[in-house]
Amino acid sequence: MDTTASLEDRDATGAALRQETEQGEKVSKSLSLRSKGIITFILMVAYALLIGVSTESQRISLLKLVDELEAAHRFEAQLLEINTSMARTLFAVNMSFSEDNLTPSTIRSMIEIEASLSLLEAIQTHYPGVLILSGKLHALVRDLAQQPSLGTLSVTRATLNELILELDGITKNAHAKRLKLLDQYRENYDRITLSSLAMLVIGLVLIGAATAIFFSRLTWDIRKLETHANDIVKGNRDTPLPVTRNDELGTLMHAVNRMQLDLRERERHIERTRLEQFHREKMVAVGSLAAQLAHEINNPIAAITGVASAISQVQRTQQCPNHGATCQPGLILEQAKRISAITRQIADFTRPQAQQPELLNLNELVRNTCAFVSYDRRFRRITLTTELDSEMPAVRAIGDHLTQVLMNLLINAADALEEMPADHPALIIAKTVATEEEAVIEISDNAGGIDAETLAKVFDEYFTTKPAGKGTGLGLALSRELIQDRGGSLTLESVPGTGTTARIRLPLRVAATAA
Repeated sequence: MDTTASLEDRDATGAALRQETEQGEKVSKSLSLRSKGIITFILMVAYALLIGVSTESQRISLLKLVDELEAAHRFEAQLLEINTSMARTLFAVNMSFSEDNLTPSTIRSMIEIEASLSLLEAIQTHYPGVLILSGKLHALVRDLAQQPSLGTLSVTRATLNELILELDGITKNAHAKRLKLLDQYRENYDRITLSSLAMLVIGLVLIGAATAIFFSRLTWDIRKLETHANDIVKGNRDTPLPVTRNDELGTLMHAVNRMQLDLRERERHIERTRLEQFHREKMVAVGSLAAQLAHEINNPIAAITGVASAISQVQRTQQCPNHGATCQPGLILEQAKRISAITRQIADFTRPQAQQPELLNLNELVRNTCAFVSYDRRFRRITLTTELDSEMPAVRAIGDHLTQVLMNLLINAADALEEMPADHPALIIAKTVATEEEAVIEISDNAGGIDAETLAKVFDEYFTTKPAGKGTGLGLALSRELIQDRGGSLTLESVPGTGTTARIRLPLRVAATAA
């Protein structure tokens, strides 16, 4: 089961945090709070100008209507004056019929008619009926001036009545037009008032809503930033703060995410350094203790070896009093040499190693590490075997780091086997394989395996399935980091109920280049 993709997904948190930080550095300040304020002001001014232009257009239309209304009022007043004059003229003509002497009364009638005709000159060009009747009156006036007669006066009176009727119709139409214009003026005035009030209310509502939304979102984002900062203080180093703003607050959010990333990397570095230092100090302490024990053990071992050698020499001669009896001085020598070999092996293994990359015999390193950890009490019931590729080339790496990783993987496998039933055969296989491009180390066990959900989290920092005090959850995370530093990879494959295989891949190309 290939878990490389799932393991890479577990780095998504750090990658997302890093990506958020990189994006924050590229954010443009074109929409800063100051810019948003300027844009808001410009929009308000533009809206005010729109209201002003609309109101001015309606005001001009209303002024035109007022001018038309004034013109209609003047025209109606003019018609009233004409009608009054025509009534006075008709009265004068009627009075002429009751006079005995037609000449004086005719002259008075002619004067009234001329006065009325002078008033009609202002409107007769617009009304053909008035123009015709005015011409007829002019002719009648000339006839009366030449020879006054009752017949001519009768025709003049009939013409005046006809003209008065015509003027009445014109006056009624003018009055109706004036009333219509007055109604239009009132309607336009009400419409302008209502539209201006509506635009003002809409503008206030929009500005108020935009202001409320802006400050509500600003307050919400500030609270999110405050909560996230408090979480960082409490130890949150994983989840970045989502940034949806491109203003100064968004820049501050990116800065907080960048600080979170810096803290995360710094703490990782500190923890890694601490664990590496702890491993070195532990190995140095074990080495020092092993050297002292070897020194203390070598003295009695030397004595035992001397005595056993003497016994062996005497046994070969006929002078031995127990000649022919069961006596095994060779066994004593063999076990004494084994004790010396073990103390020497521990001392050699725990000797301080270089902290710089060097060419390593990978098979020897695996063999020595397996031999060292086999003395741990957890390996008493475990069969630890090695399958080493005899064609394995030298690999350039830091020996102390590889030792630390192998010990961690072997101990994890032993812990997993410790949970298995006593009748379950406990087996760990350390295997090396060389390909054309990489060297592979596999640590396999036949424990209960790991389920998919747990397997996806095994490389997370501080994640552990071990009880408190037995694991910190940093071993695998640190191990993978140490391998990745040399361009390699560390993956886990597991089948529940079958077992788990940890696979280390180290590129040979790095070694070839370095060589």
